[in-house]
This record gives sequence, C-alpha cells and structure tokens, in this order.
Amino acid sequence: MRIAVLALGSRGDVYPLTALAAELARHGHEVRVGASLNLVDLPRQLGLDVVPVGWDQQSMMQSERGREWVTMSNLDSFLQFTIEAYRDYGRQFGDEAITFTAGCEAIVCAVVSEQWAATLAEAYDVPLVAYDLTPARPNDVVPHPLVAADPLPTAAANRATYLHYTRRAWRYRRDLMFQFRSQLGLPPMPPPPRQQRRPLELQGYSPTLVPGLTWDAYRPIVGDLRLTPADLHRAGMSTLDPELARWLAAGEPPALLTFGSTHVPDPAAMMAGISRACRSLGVRALVATGWGLSGVAPSSTPQLRVVPYVDYDLVLPHCAMVVHHGSASITAAGVRAGIPTMVCSSYADQPFWGRQLERLGAGVHVRFTELSEDVLRSGMSRLTTDPLRRRAAQLGEQIRAEPHGTLVAADEVDRYLAA
Repeated sequence: MRIAVLALGSRGDVYPLTALAAELARHGHEVRVGASLNLVDLPRQLGLDVVPVGWDQQSMMQSERGREWVTMSNLDSFLQFTIEAYRDYGRQFGDEAITFTAGCEAIVCAVVSEQWAATLAEAYDVPLVAYDLTPARPNDVVPHPLVAADPLPTAAANRATYLHYTRRAWRYRRDLMFQFRSQLGLPPMPPPPRQQRRPLELQGYSPTLVPGLTWDAYRPIVGDLRLTPADLHRAGMSTLDPELARWLAAGEPPALLTFGSTHVPDPAAMMAGISRACRSLGVRALVATGWGLSGVAPSSTPQLRVVPYVDYDLVLPHCAMVVHHGSASITAAGVRAGIPTMVCSSYADQPFWGRQLERLGAGVHVRFTELSEDVLRSGMSRLTTDPLRRRAAQLGEQIRAEPHGTLVAADEVDRYLAA
C-alpha cells in the first residue's frame, strides 16, 4: 500500500514517525515521508523516500518569537502562535502537502498536522492513522495536557478539558482550514463523524506512564515509537561514540542534562550553574546541548562533558539520573533506563509528563522559567534519595518488559488497513 507519512515538527515529532515509516516499509508498504526541512537526514539514512514539507522548525523555534513560544503557559497565546507559523508559511504549505500526498492510499500523521492530514484523507477518501505522543483524546483519567497538567476531581471534568481545547483551537484554525478545504474542492465543514471512516489513533506512550487509562480498538496503546535495533544500526546509531564510552567508563555514572529545543537565554550562565550544582553534589555531568544550548561548544573534562546530541536509549542506562525538558521521547527513555528524572518543562505536553512522573514517585517537576542554580541543585539532590531511585527502578523493569512500541504500532496499522 502507498502510505504518506506527514512528519512535521521538532525531532520529538519527526523521529518517532520516521521509525514507524521504516518499519512499515519493512512490512512491504511503499512509504513516503514528508518531514520538516531541517530533519530529512534520518529518513534518508534509513533509505526512505523523503521530501521536505513545511518550514525549518529549528529556525522557527530559535527566532525571537519562537523563543517566546516555548515558554508560553497561556493556551490562547500558544495556539495563536502555532497557527501563525502555518499562516506565515502561506499557501505553500498546503501546496506541498497536496503534492506530497497525491496518489497515496493512506496517510499517517502526528497531532501537530492532524487537521490538515484529516482533510487530505477526506479529499482522497483514504484511511488516516494519527499518532499521539501523549493522551490527546477525551477520557476519564487525565485532562488535555494543554489545559491542565494534573487530573481533575471528576471524570466529567477531565473530559470537559478536551471540549474546551477543541473549541479554543478551532477558533484559531478555522479560517486556515476553510481555505485549505476550498483548495481541495471540499465544503467548508467536514461531514459529521458518523459519516466518516474512523481513523486509527495510535497512543504512543507506555501504559506504565499513564496507569488506569484504557481505550477501544481504534486507540491502541502501543508505547513510544523509537528506532528498532536494525534501524539504529543502519543509521550508525547502534553503538556509543568511543570517546563518550571511555568518558562514561572513567568514573561514576553521570547525570544527563538536556533541554532539547527550549531556548536558554544565557547559555554560559546555564553551563556555569550546571557545573557548580553538579560539583556540589559530587555528580559528574553529561550535557547534550540540542537546539536550546546549540551555541555551547563541545568540551570534555573528567567531571563535565558537553556533546551536541546523544541517543537516549544508548546513553541513559549508563547514567544515574536525567534532567530534561519533558518531551515524550526522553521521558519514556529515562523511565525505561530505570533512573529518576527532573523535568524542567516549558510548553505543550511537557508539564503533563513532569507532573506525571512526580505522581508516579519517580521524578521532580519544575517550570523552566523558575529554574535557577539552587532549584537545579535541590531537584537533583532529591533524585539521589532512595524512594525516588527505587520507584524509578521499579517502573523501568515494567516498561522494559513491554513490547517495542514501533513493532506494535506497525502491526496495528497493518490490521487497520487490511480491515
């Protein structure tokens, strides 16, 4: 089957769908990946047919407006900027998406592009597969992560947050969607749900991380999507960098610190604070700069090593703890490694995952805007305590016993398309 995988967003959005695309290709499907301009390298390394679709996500997030966006806690401001990104790119995004998906027999997407993908699926009359990095559909257990980070007192209240989000989001997306539907020759509004083919909505997180949450067959919990061992090998990511391996082996397990795409206003001050906090705790530090600290040059001392990126699943089993921004991918990898976590969240689903790890007894959560050297030291100190370490180890055993999310997801997609 010809499958178009619309993978827009940051690394945390694109890489999981790239992993699924590679596995679907192994299942015999003809897969084409449309990825953000700056993130096409990994699909190409895996031998996938990939074309740039949309804007350079890194450049956008490192712009002045983008740096403000990743620290927004107001839902309306967050939604407004998200839509402005599509609007600023103009009709070109719609043209690219239409060209990219032409002739496909199914569409796979992440939540960031779901409304556009759903419109394309409607126009072509093909099935849609959506991938949720975090609970994003109405349920009784947890609220919508962009509305509230903590469960509300009643099931009805939790469900109401999804209606609230849908109404607020439609307010900002409405005009763009009307234009896109017109571009495809569709009426302004889609048909009611009962007249549409029901999509498959893959729940891409571990049931260990959201206990008590259950769905029906169209919303299977598959676990987080990550590269399989075979694809890690193909991409040259299956073994540790030899220099990093030697550094890890030369001392006690370090703390891994990374803030992903979160903009750090003063990288030099952040690095100095990390160094002092870790030194005071007697902990070595491995810092992955990512986008947020991209101006910091790689370096290495016995106590502090700075690298651009690391593969979380390779490195975290060698670490004592992890401090990060709370993306779904690294949250899952940290729990899988069985180590305690400090989440310094900014936006989107990050506060949800930070608070969820606190509720599970395996982590500490602070907002990134409140992060200081003292706050960092205090949080990391808590990660060394026995209750958090034992609970993190217990959750790690549970999640490692689960099947590989990418393999489960690909099987679910096959079953859905066959039906």
